[in-house]
Amino acid sequence: MVWKHNNTTVIQVNKAWKADGYQHPANWHIWDDETKAKWKVTWTDDPKPKARPDDRFYWGYKVDSDGKETDELNPRALADVLHVDEAGEAIIDARTGEQGVTIGLKNQYIAKKKAEANDLLSKTDWYVTRKQEKDTAIPSAITTERDAIRTACAGIETKITNASDLDAFIALFDKKDNGDPSDMDCFS
Repeated sequence: MVWKHNNTTVIQVNKAWKADGYQHPANWHIWDDETKAKWKVTWTDDPKPKARPDDRFYWGYKVDSDGKETDELNPRALADVLHVDEAGEAIIDARTGEQGVTIGLKNQYIAKKKAEANDLLSKTDWYVTRKQEKDTAIPSAITTERDAIRTACAGIETKITNASDLDAFIALFDKKDNGDPSDMDCFS
């Protein structure tokens, strides 16, 4: 928030300034509104910053042909995107010898949910190992818990896969109206 002359030059309170061939006094800020208007002195609010886009779903804001940021969000792709050049030819990764790919949101989050499920299952894997080695029964509560984890993982994988567009995908992260966790919090 600053005072400006001619809506371009910033002028400071308690500091004299020159414009249009006139030396203005340091106490110019006590002028009434009419005098400020006569000398083209205006108050300018700082521009409101844009809301930062949710970087889980957007790369940021799109850029126009002049290189200026627009107000339109640049969404991340839901599906995997193969790397191609301007002619549509595959761009081959020099390290792997395979076409480059940017993993889409769906596959990123399916992998994330599978990793979460595997982490939860790993805490009770020793029961399975003990069953194999010693033929000691796995407690039914543990079997039920492990089945619930697998079911929840399969359920969220289906919901992610079935998200038809970015809005439907984002909705999976919304808490339920009744206060229940979001679909993505399937292991809560």
